[in-house]
Amino acid sequence: MTDKPSVMNVGDAIIEGLEEAVAWKGGELTLPVLNIPDDYAIRIRAMRKSLGFRSREAFEKAYGIPAKTLQNWEQGRVRPDQTARAFLRVIEADPESVRRALASGL
Repeated sequence: MTDKPSVMNVGDAIIEGLEEAVAWKGGELTLPVLNIPDDYAIRIRAMRKSLGFRSREAFEKAYGIPAKTLQNWEQGRVRPDQTARAFLRVIEADPESVRRALASGL
């Protein structure tokens, strides 16, 4: 005997899912939200680690991006705007030059 669900169980599951969707649409049910990180979240975390920063706070000290902002980007809650993405690309391309430029001030 196999462990495949019976047709009746599959049908019941579909009906249950549809009833849930109707209840959610009518405001009678709150469903959990799952944030799926986009490509930026994965790339930013990988870049930070590849540059040798184990903590977001150390990255903040080196490049001036607040650790909380970095955390939001890495966890996919917020996507960096165009300017931030450009800055991250420059950091990734030449991290030492960026550190020197930031250390010299404006």
